[in-house]
Amino acid sequence: MTGPEMVLYYRNAKPLAGTWSPRQGAEPVEDLSRKYTVAITAKQVGELRDLLRRVGNSFDQRVMYLEVAGYAELLAVLPEHGWLELK
Repeated sequence: MTGPEMVLYYRNAKPLAGTWSPRQGAEPVEDLSRKYTVAITAKQVGELRDLLRRVGNSFDQRVMYLEVAGYAELLAVLPEHGWLELK
């Protein structure tokens, strides 16, 4: 990625197995996910949250997982967050 500040990112080569539940009490769903590690400044974290929500909409996700400095966040993905144009 380019811009006024350099952003470094890495993608794990292998997909990670995981589970999620569509609602409380529902059977867990198993799936594979990709894990990305991104090095950004603290002031860019809000922009990353916005990007993840748009990406989530583009890939029909309900929630996106974000971990910042060891603290996990589950980001709700709603239509009003917009979409990322995929080329």
